[in-house]
Amino acid sequence: MKKVKLKDISKVLSGVYLRPSPTGEVTYLQASDLQASPSEKTTLKVDFVPKLSRYLLQKGDILFAGKGTKYLCQTFNLDIQAVPSTTLYMICPNRERVLPEYLCWFLNLPQTETTIKAMQVGSSMPMILKSSLEDLEVPVPDLATQSHILKIANLQQREQQLLSEISEKRAQITNQILLKFINEDK
Repeated sequence: MKKVKLKDISKVLSGVYLRPSPTGEVTYLQASDLQASPSEKTTLKVDFVPKLSRYLLQKGDILFAGKGTKYLCQTFNLDIQAVPSTTLYMICPNRERVLPEYLCWFLNLPQTETTIKAMQVGSSMPMILKSSLEDLEVPVPDLATQSHILKIANLQQREQQLLSEISEKRAQITNQILLKFINEDK
């Protein structure tokens, strides 16, 4: 499988620094918003200024948390005007070569996170330099194969959710049986 550098299949932009505004109309996404569900719950807004035009997120762009110890990645699919803060990188994939969801899936793999952590700089607030992220090698199969990989990954994720739900239900049933046993002894 051919590997290419991230910069050869996408444009990588550093987030923008702006002061939040109580009257702002543009959502200002932080790394913590990648863990929130959904991201639109963020409270930070900024005023629209002309320099924001190049940073406005489009559906399918990827947000990558480049600072800290957890390098999260999420595909942006919201119907809001939003820009990434300086804690995030904005990755705009060339959709003729790579599916945004595939690229995000690859960036979230534990093996990829290990590779990325080896590139980090700094000790108190580790970060990934834009140039290092751009040089990350990504295996890029054809679009049909990427789509198949995503289907399997989604099924795997659904399986994990179902197993977790089964485990919770099993624990509830066991606890009910044990409580019934205790109450019968009285």
